[in-house]
Amino acid sequence: CLLFILLPGLFCDFEGSSDEQLKQYDWLLTALRDDRTSTLQADAIRSLFFILLAFVVLLAWLKGKMKGDVVVPVLAVLILVDMWAVDKRYMGNDEFVSKSRAEAPFEATAADQQILQDKGYFRVMNTSVSTFNDASTSYFHHSIGGYHGAKLKRYQELIEYQISKGNMGVLNMLNAKYFISRDQQSGTTAAQMNPGANGPAWFVNDWIIVPDADAEMKALDTLDTRSRAVIDVRYQEALASLKQGVDSVATVRLIIPAEGVLPNYLKYEVQSSTNRLLVFSEVHYPAGWNAYLDGKQVEYIRANYVLRAMAVPSGKHTVEFKFEPESYTKGEQISLAGSVVLLLVVGAAGLVEWRKRA
Repeated sequence: CLLFILLPGLFCDFEGSSDEQLKQYDWLLTALRDDRTSTLQADAIRSLFFILLAFVVLLAWLKGKMKGDVVVPVLAVLILVDMWAVDKRYMGNDEFVSKSRAEAPFEATAADQQILQDKGYFRVMNTSVSTFNDASTSYFHHSIGGYHGAKLKRYQELIEYQISKGNMGVLNMLNAKYFISRDQQSGTTAAQMNPGANGPAWFVNDWIIVPDADAEMKALDTLDTRSRAVIDVRYQEALASLKQGVDSVATVRLIIPAEGVLPNYLKYEVQSSTNRLLVFSEVHYPAGWNAYLDGKQVEYIRANYVLRAMAVPSGKHTVEFKFEPESYTKGEQISLAGSVVLLLVVGAAGLVEWRKRA
């Protein structure tokens, strides 16, 4: 801390990645660097203050000037004061809102209310806001857009190369059943239903094999996503037993979630007279989602650059998708083991202390 206070430039140059954009404003860059330097020094002084206080408390305990049962609450108070001040930087008074506002942060528009009457499972594209930088639509609906700092790269590429160009085939495969738009004169919003949406899942009549992801994206330019799929060549082997052509009796129905949201579980009832390729309007994410056919785990493949697809045998079957990331399961096991070890250590320490006093 003393080094940071006395020689702040020893470890940091106080330059930012965006400073290059301000290089014509020398005075502003100098002021920014001065502010960054003073911020570091101020925090170093603050940290040194708490370190010295903790040192004084511990020294008093070691010298017998302070009892052990007093040291713990004093240190706890120091930690609380330290953390409180830092936490307030990120969660200030302005971030605390009333319960009513927290429970209803957005008010449903007439368009939202119209769409909410439909209890099916579909997505909404809201063009009355900045579609891919606004998260309010997701408060009421499953949204094509929205915002997240950790967006999937493959979906971002779909936005840039297809959705931004208004490719209806792609929007249909994403099951965009409703579009919300704003009237430029009145400023009101309206919902328009898209009858061409593919639904939660569908059987395709045939498919085309392409050599790589670039060709897969290019094929989406003109692809009839309702009847045909585009498949990367690496998944070709999974299609060997499937039959192409129209199957008039093939059906697929999403059972869960029929209403509401279950973000980690999907269940379908499917039926066909031949082995078919079934495409799901869900992002292909094998790092966590597992597929099950009649309760038995099976492999699934990627179709149309971002979606899931599965080879389904003839007959009537149940298809399930469960979000079961291995990293989460292992993390839970490690956390449980750590908690057990901690309890054993605390229990053993308590037992030793009890025996000493006995």
